[in-house]
Amino acid sequence: MERNSQTGRRRGRQSNVISLRQDAAFFFERGVRYLERNDLRRALKAFRRTVEVEPDNPVNYCNLAGVLSELGDFEASNEVLLHVLRHLDPTMAECQFYLANNYANMGDYETAEEYVLRYLDADPDGEYAQEAVEMLDILMDEFGGGRAYARWQAEQRRKERADAKRDGRHLLEEGQFEAAVEWLERITAQEPENTAAANNLSLAYYYTGQYDRALALAEQVLDAHPNNVHALCNLTVFSAHLGPRDRYHECLSKLRKIFPLHYDHAAKVGTTLGLVGDHEAAYAVFAKLVRLAGDPDPAIVHALAAAAANCGRYATARRWWKTLSQRPGLAEVADHYLKMLDRAERHGQRYMRVSYQYELPIEAQFAKMKERLASGDPAAWRNDPLLRASLYWGLRHGGEDTQRAVIRILAIIADADAEKALRAFLRRQDIAVPQQAAALHALQRMGARGRIELWRDGELVSVRMSDIPKDVILSVDPAWRQVLDRVTEWLREHRKSRYAAEAKRAWVGYLRHAFQRTERAVGKPEVWMAALVYAVLKRHNEPVRQKDVAQWFHVSVSALSKAAGKLSCYFVTMP
Repeated sequence: MERNSQTGRRRGRQSNVISLRQDAAFFFERGVRYLERNDLRRALKAFRRTVEVEPDNPVNYCNLAGVLSELGDFEASNEVLLHVLRHLDPTMAECQFYLANNYANMGDYETAEEYVLRYLDADPDGEYAQEAVEMLDILMDEFGGGRAYARWQAEQRRKERADAKRDGRHLLEEGQFEAAVEWLERITAQEPENTAAANNLSLAYYYTGQYDRALALAEQVLDAHPNNVHALCNLTVFSAHLGPRDRYHECLSKLRKIFPLHYDHAAKVGTTLGLVGDHEAAYAVFAKLVRLAGDPDPAIVHALAAAAANCGRYATARRWWKTLSQRPGLAEVADHYLKMLDRAERHGQRYMRVSYQYELPIEAQFAKMKERLASGDPAAWRNDPLLRASLYWGLRHGGEDTQRAVIRILAIIADADAEKALRAFLRRQDIAVPQQAAALHALQRMGARGRIELWRDGELVSVRMSDIPKDVILSVDPAWRQVLDRVTEWLREHRKSRYAAEAKRAWVGYLRHAFQRTERAVGKPEVWMAALVYAVLKRHNEPVRQKDVAQWFHVSVSALSKAAGKLSCYFVTMP
């Protein structure tokens, strides 16, 4: 703990009297010694002196409040802490936590709840964050609390609504498209004239595959506001992808004639022209924007280089990517495109098709994504909006293998938007049982709570997450259930049924791990049947040989041994 010191005053009148150091540090050290001896009264006296000697140091007051709390004088302790927050340091978040403790000890649980929430608001990753969360749980579960928490939640919702009104783009920028749809639908219903929210909602519809809604809303905004640049850009992209072609050409013709004075609007026009393949027009926009900007944003410099490459202006593209490669933190992507440019020139390509987004191409992103997924660290790509869009597209339109891969990734991302996407997926009537089970397991892994809607026996039903079987992962692949059923049958036939429950726990544990790691693929079912039987028998010192079990299930000893080794760590350690 940092302490400030002051020079002690001489109190003796005779020249031969030795002056004692009596600054705040001196009394602090005395107070600590008394605390170590559990002499609270003397400790209190010493810490009072620290406040008297150094009245502007909030740490001294916190030490004093701590001793008062230890003595059971919680009201006096609270007065000291409130003095710190009101007059010395309003940002000293730990005072909120100390107040929560004091009020809890006084039996005023609602006020304690308020202060613990204030602490978590002020310092969610602070020194006492874990204790604060535990205290909140106790206050709510054991002392009937929750009223302060409900008020706090209402305030959070109010703040979130205010943020959405100021900038409806934040969810889109974070790649939370499902949440953006839900959020922006509410905003546009409350504020029909909020064209920014309507434009963002049309984009959210497009990113989530709701193409008819995206087109209709873009048309609606443009009808009401014919000069709205964002609506025109959105409709140009949507109609280029979805048609009708006449509408696309009409929008494109209008867009070519526009060069907004607003920097972001001009960038939007240029990017839109590039996205629909009008690279010469895009090049003209970005070249003009770079000239006007003076010190252009790296994304704009890349867009100009990309437009140049798409038009076959390789020298111009090279110059601007080299410029980017010299800026801190930008070399990796710029060097990637410079290498692509070298290859295009070597192979005599007239044009080099390049994304206008300043990032690695999607195929390179997926290669990196696989590496991150294997390492269990998705943080670097969790907030990538383009990758989010590709994931959600795969979940909506991909085959079963693609959907399974996306579900696996969403279970690792495990944020609110990933949960919304999986809940929406479960409401589809066309998904097979294995895909439904995979999504349910992913929600379990994410800690989802409350009710979910899914199709059973031809009707949409609502069920509690707590009612979903813990072993739902067995239904993700028919072979996984087959392994357990055959092992259970084998144990019953050999009068070893007492080991069946343990075998099931180990198998389910392994599958939960394998579901998240592609290198832990579950191959030939017979190998795992043999491995599970051997592992559970060996665990209980049953006389069994790998050779015999391998023959029973018609698999090789080496395959059995390898699989059994992988299963061994999923058995609960015996006392």
